[in-house]
Amino acid sequence: MIVKNLREEKHWSQEQVANMAGLSLRTIQRVEAGNPASKETLKSLASVFEIDISKLTERVKMIDKKSEVWQSVPMWVSFGLLGFKERKQAMLSVIMLLVCGAIFYVYGGWGEPTKPSAFLWLSLFLMATGWFAAAIAWVDKKKMW
Repeated sequence: MIVKNLREEKHWSQEQVANMAGLSLRTIQRVEAGNPASKETLKSLASVFEIDISKLTERVKMIDKKSEVWQSVPMWVSFGLLGFKERKQAMLSVIMLLVCGAIFYVYGGWGEPTKPSAFLWLSLFLMATGWFAAAIAWVDKKKMW
């Protein structure tokens, strides 16, 4: 996240940062997505952004869900996003949940749509999907991706 913020502050593209740092575009994309970076990669990025490597590594670790920033996240958010590192993955999961819920409801996965039990299951499913979407929105608001 910090690499992306620094890059955007300077109005540079990922390609420009990659060229200046002597790294591949894919490496920059991985670091911005929160994946771990090698010491050499961090040294190159620190040089490009003219910051001390310790500040970069300190901030890069904030992507890690074991970091202090993620420790302060409410339990409902951290549980809702368990196993997700990227927003794109989480959003695709919400869409898939809605599609699956509709299929089960319409095609008899929970019985006939007019039965009260089908409505109950659909309601619970939609509430769970809404909770998941709310957790994504909370993290979006805090710019933690």
